[in-house]
Amino acid sequence: MGAQTDTIATRLPASSILFDDWKGRLQMAMDVDAVMRLVRFYLGNWTPEQLGHLPLLLASPILPDSEALVARAVIASRAELMFDGPKVAHALLREMALTLAVAASRLRYLRSLGDRV
Repeated sequence: MGAQTDTIATRLPASSILFDDWKGRLQMAMDVDAVMRLVRFYLGNWTPEQLGHLPLLLASPILPDSEALVARAVIASRAELMFDGPKVAHALLREMALTLAVAASRLRYLRSLGDRV
């Protein structure tokens, strides 16, 4: 199933960082590894210029593990809610916050399935 997710990810536009392009794919990820592959691919689509508009804690395209993903989702959501700055930076922050929130939600769901077994 991981290979299927990789195929889905590679069909995305090369520079897509839009929440709408990632939401469905993340919600369909079948396991934690698939979520992580998708999010890493997503982060890899951000240009240095785009990342430069984000708070330093969010500007790294590197994501070591699922715990870091959840932490970054929380940081992104809080930063987006408290943001007071240029519209272009807010729009970029919003795309990341929404996308990481869906990924973190999918991780929680997948982990809850494992707890039932």
